[in-house]
Amino acid sequence: MPSLHFTPLLLLIPLLLLPKARCIPQGVTAIIKPSGSSPPGCVDTYPGPFGFQPVDHPSPTTETQCIQPTSLKMLLNKGLLVDHLGRIGSIVANRQFQFDGPPAQAGAIYTGGWSLCSDGLIALGPSKQFFACKSSDFENIYDSMIADYCRPIFLEMVLFVEC
Repeated sequence: MPSLHFTPLLLLIPLLLLPKARCIPQGVTAIIKPSGSSPPGCVDTYPGPFGFQPVDHPSPTTETQCIQPTSLKMLLNKGLLVDHLGRIGSIVANRQFQFDGPPAQAGAIYTGGWSLCSDGLIALGPSKQFFACKSSDFENIYDSMIADYCRPIFLEMVLFVEC
């Protein structure tokens, strides 16, 4: 009986015949909004860049800050919140508010439905309420109370000026 000899080349040939795999970015490309409309007095488009600061109690005036290289500058267009790097503001699978992509992070719950209200607060769908949860020496922002150590907050608009 003849003996069979395998060479490394013979083992490689089937691999060369396989179709080439393509990397396709994973993520959410759809605009997903919470149910319900924005609160009265809120608009889903704003004409220029702005920032926000988390506050325990809304103030009656909009704060103005000097723009810094590290400032998070946001634009709001038809309910889509985008930062100055083109990333999409979304609520991701663990209920955290963050900017990703594009596309938004895989598993994102909401990618749209943002609005800016006449009282200077940012809303998501019908709610102006968010939650800050301590994580090490900073706080993450969520759209729902994910733990007992979280506290209710509002996201207050900040206008930027050149100083």
